[in-house]
Amino acid sequence: MPGSFLIARVIGIDIRVHFSWFLIFGLILFTYSDPNGGLFSQVRPTWSDQKLVIVAGIYAVLFFLSIVAHELAHAAVARAFRMPVSSITLFLLGGVANLAKEPPSARAEFLMAIAGPATSLVIGGVGLGIAQVADEVVLRQAALDPVGVVAFYLGLTNLLLAGFNMIPGYPLDGGRVLRSVVWGIVRERTRATRVAARGGQVVAGLLVLVGAWRVFVLDETFGGLWTALIAYFLYNAASASLQQERVAGMVAGVEVGPLMSRQFVAVPRNMSIAELVDGHMLPNNARAVAVVDAGRLRGIVSVADLRKVPQAEWPVTGVQTVMTPASAIPSLSPTSRLMTAIERFGSTDLPLLPVVEDEVIVGVLDRESVLSYMRMREVLGHRKP
Repeated sequence: MPGSFLIARVIGIDIRVHFSWFLIFGLILFTYSDPNGGLFSQVRPTWSDQKLVIVAGIYAVLFFLSIVAHELAHAAVARAFRMPVSSITLFLLGGVANLAKEPPSARAEFLMAIAGPATSLVIGGVGLGIAQVADEVVLRQAALDPVGVVAFYLGLTNLLLAGFNMIPGYPLDGGRVLRSVVWGIVRERTRATRVAARGGQVVAGLLVLVGAWRVFVLDETFGGLWTALIAYFLYNAASASLQQERVAGMVAGVEVGPLMSRQFVAVPRNMSIAELVDGHMLPNNARAVAVVDAGRLRGIVSVADLRKVPQAEWPVTGVQTVMTPASAIPSLSPTSRLMTAIERFGSTDLPLLPVVEDEVIVGVLDRESVLSYMRMREVLGHRKP
């Protein structure tokens, strides 16, 4: 997800934080620590301001760790069905596990979707159980009082999280469960996705009504606007899923080979930027150029890369210092599905992707060529190739 950064790596999965996460973290911290009406001050009015902030901070950290656990449960099941998981990203509305491909079956979809809410239910039950025990211990050890308070709210929040996620609107977990059920019945993932995504749009519409009711009837302006924000993200995500399935249907069966260009500009990595621009990019109107060594791809240098270096330094700066290295570029093969290429274009800003065969670059796939092909298919109809 653009705008995120790496904070940890767990069982080979990157844990990333989006900048929007700091907004929700600060909101939770304020909601629980505010001495004038905050949740903790209401149940423990004798706590000092400092203690309220510290305990609220601990709660906020544990809450987001529970979200990571929720997403790791999805990831563990996904890996069991050989679906690669590249990262987990915490953002404004919670967390998301980034899958490299769609589930291979309705059963895999169901088990992966249900794993997250099940984990939240377990965390919720454990939290409430600890809170119950802590309440009894506090009678003898008053210093443990914050443990019971944090455990209670952590448990309650996770139960609510599990319940919300099971709402049957895609891409919520409940929507994925719905898709798996429909998929299992009709034996067609595309139709199942349409049903679940439409459900997501309906849920988003209902959330808008709930938000309006909270604002205009209950006079809960902030809560109503927050509900509307959730509805906005849910509707957009459901609509994006419909669009993705439409594109997948449009390019089903199409491979990269026929669309790739075998005539491409390639330069050695010891070439200067000035030589690259004057001798290759401008004459060929190339927005990006492959950097090769004995036929093997070493990287790609684009116009965006060149802008990072002042023009006065172009004659003395080598291409290899600004190129995107091959290890950071999602490559394709001539037999790769076009849908795979579209997904990989979505993970990079590069205008082209290398097509590699037997570790040798044999062509490039241009983003504009893919878009032009899709527009042509849309105009002429979605007939199978």
